[in-house]
Amino acid sequence: MRGSAEAAPVPAEQQSPELIEFTSAGYLRFVLMLFVCFWAFGCPEPTGIVTALSGFATPCFFILSGYFVLVDHPAERLGKVVRKIKRSAICMGIVLVFYILLNVGFCLLTNMGVAVTKRVVFNFVVLNLWPMPVGDSFWFIQSMVYAYIVILIAEKLKLMRFYKIVLILLIVVMLLTGEFAGLIKFNFLGYPYIPGNWLTRALPYILLGRLIREKRSVILAMRKWTYIVMFLIGAGLVILEMILLGRNGLLIYEGHMIGYGIMAFAICSFCLSIQIASGNRVVHFDPSISGLIYIFMNPIYYALVLFLGYQHLDFLAYFGGLTALLASVVLALILAGTPFSRICFSNWDQRLAGAMTEEEMDVME
Repeated sequence: MRGSAEAAPVPAEQQSPELIEFTSAGYLRFVLMLFVCFWAFGCPEPTGIVTALSGFATPCFFILSGYFVLVDHPAERLGKVVRKIKRSAICMGIVLVFYILLNVGFCLLTNMGVAVTKRVVFNFVVLNLWPMPVGDSFWFIQSMVYAYIVILIAEKLKLMRFYKIVLILLIVVMLLTGEFAGLIKFNFLGYPYIPGNWLTRALPYILLGRLIREKRSVILAMRKWTYIVMFLIGAGLVILEMILLGRNGLLIYEGHMIGYGIMAFAICSFCLSIQIASGNRVVHFDPSISGLIYIFMNPIYYALVLFLGYQHLDFLAYFGGLTALLASVVLALILAGTPFSRICFSNWDQRLAGAMTEEEMDVME
């Protein structure tokens, strides 16, 4: 009865734990898009606390990716990594062309230009810094591809058994080149800090997702209140770090804090441990929907800036991001299931290679 609109949702008690986790992660991905919006464009509240705390959202996406792709069986894991690279590379290519075309139009309308220098090329290729006005969110897709290429090489060389050591080292690098860069007087080729990229954000959090997968029986069996307390502790650490570093003139990069990692770990573990079942593609929010929202939100925001201009600065400052989010949600719901979304965000990797029943596969369709 595959693809039938009459297929009844499979009750939670009859669904595999993997499918339930995938559904819970889908809800989380959708909610996280709101915090991605706040982090990118600000939250319309006067204190700025919500915006400051929203940096946990992006690490969550990397954690969830690592959790579902880096499974326990080496052969299956290798296959998933290869498929992830292929699909992510296709997505990256399509989005790159899309963003370039948008920027050409934007530059023509605003008489802006983009200087191509060696430093700009290095920033884009190595550090994943987007060089054009529109499409700053491209770094996420680019860093994801880079990180999985590194993981593929490690798999081929049989080095994944050392991933915990690498994870610890990467966390240290992430801290010393990010929030603590001012504290240690970091300087590399004139860079006072290293922004979030494949090395300092994608790879460590994908490996953290692998750790949660490996220790899932322990991590996901913990009491739910433990994760709530951990999330609040992480939020408190973010504020404390910002205050202490700011007062001492050492806060030179706010793109990541220790607290964000704790918050991301806590909320991902919490949601993965919740028993949620859904038979509705739109309700459980598959990866294509959150992926499309992520792709469209930044261009839609700059379209608002371009056409509203200086006449509606208050609206843009407070509600421009939310308007872009809502518009991208509508576009994502319309485009989900189309050839474009299937090419870029097919979720066959998460369909668990035969671990589901036919009824469960119907649900995922």
